[in-house]
Order: sequence, then C-alpha cells, then structure tokens
Amino acid sequence: MAMLEIRGVHKSFHTYATPGVHPGIFGRAPKPTSSLDVLRGVDLTVEKGDVVAILGPSGSGKTTLLRCLNFLETADAGQLTFDGETFDLAHADRASIARLRRKTAFVFQNYNLFRNKTALQNVTEGLIVARKMPKAEADAVGMKMLEKVGLADRADYYPRQLSGGQQQRVAIARALASGPEIIYFDEPTSALDPELTGEVLAVMRQLAQEGMTMLVVTHEMGFARNVSSRTVFMENGVVVEEAPSQEFFAHPKEARTREFLQKISHAEA
Repeated sequence: MAMLEIRGVHKSFHTYATPGVHPGIFGRAPKPTSSLDVLRGVDLTVEKGDVVAILGPSGSGKTTLLRCLNFLETADAGQLTFDGETFDLAHADRASIARLRRKTAFVFQNYNLFRNKTALQNVTEGLIVARKMPKAEADAVGMKMLEKVGLADRADYYPRQLSGGQQQRVAIARALASGPEIIYFDEPTSALDPELTGEVLAVMRQLAQEGMTMLVVTHEMGFARNVSSRTVFMENGVVVEEAPSQEFFAHPKEARTREFLQKISHAEA
C-alpha cells in the first residue's frame, strides 16, 4: 500500500469586480468575474521512501498542489489517502487536518522563521506549543536536529545573524523535529544565492539516503536527476508525465516534457 495517494485534485482561484470586496462581506456571495483553474484533476502516488521531484514552468500548479495536500489551501475537490486513511481535501474538518499534519511537515520557499526567536527556539516552538512537550525535552530534540543539519553551533543565533542557506537548514531542522513521515518542500533553494544552494541540497541528499519520504517542488535539475527516485512534470494544472528519474531525463516520452528539459538545459549551459 502506498504511503500517499492523491486523486482528482482541483483548485481554482476567483477574482471579483470590486477590488477589496470579498465574498460575503455584505451578507451575500458575489459572483466571480473570472476564475483561474490552477489544478485540473491531479493524481499522484508516493511510496514510502520515495523522493519525488515535481518540475514545471511557473504557474503550472506545483506549489498550489503542495499547499492543498497540507491544507494550507483548500482544494475545490479531491481525495488524499495517507497510510490508509482517506481525507476529503475540500471538506476535511479541523480534527482530521490536525491528525494529518502531525504526520507531515512543510519546508517553505522563504524559510518562515520567527525573526525574534533563536534557531533553537524556532525548532522547538511547535514541539512546546502544539505538542505540549516539556521544554527540556524539546531543547534536546531541537539540538539533535540542528546538529543533523550542521548548525548546532548556531543554536543561539537569530535569523538575521544567519545566511539564507543556514536559515533554510533551520527550517529543515524544524520540520524534522516533529518526526514526520513525509516532508513537503516548496522550492527550498529558489530564494538562495547559487553559492548557498549546495548546503541545503546536501542536507536533502542526506535525508534521501536515510530513507525520508519527500515530495519536492524544485527547479534544481541536478537534484531531480541524481537524488530523486521519481520525477513528475506538471503544466497547466495537470501531470503531463512521470517516471523513474533516470528514465525521465534520459527518455522523456511527451513532446512537451522534451521541450521543457531542452529549454532548461540551454539555460544552464
């Protein structure tokens, strides 16, 4: 049985005629003047230990898909089955969402660290506040996770004292601290200067070698080709092609996939 299965995920974003007027502000829901279909029936299966890289041009729905899977966005339709339990992505209740989130973690593009808390406090905040873990125990877990990402000596540093790569590694340590079964990464290196990207990818490569299940939206072709076990190409809200990564890059089947990879390779040359 797969760890994660998603079926028929749809998501649209609506715009309204009057800027700043939201549905229901006058007691009734106005009709949208236009809508953008961002996800149009996405299916995906992730096995335990898989590292799945999701590629695609800007606007293809990659980030929205991840956010829907962790209920940071509410899908219009779709089902998610995690470890045998099925969730309605459009209508899940708070208890179901909380139960799912206890098994998952999310690493954001822009770190999302608390600016007024140290690296260690950023890692332990969720453990202490959400999971009611005693502070001493949370600190021990936090230090272990910071050590794992090579930042034990920066435990007392604030985000402003850390490089972008170090901040993202703190974010990964925070994700690991909760003991997730799967981690979602939303373009974890896109906010970094090229020289800082390598240190974040090295941590992710280590996690892959240790068998951590990961779903990674990325533009890093080297990571997708050499570290991920499977690669998915999305465009216009649908999965165009997916295959084992070596096969995906060596023998792409769809013309649109080949065109995308050629453009990327030319840009990197």
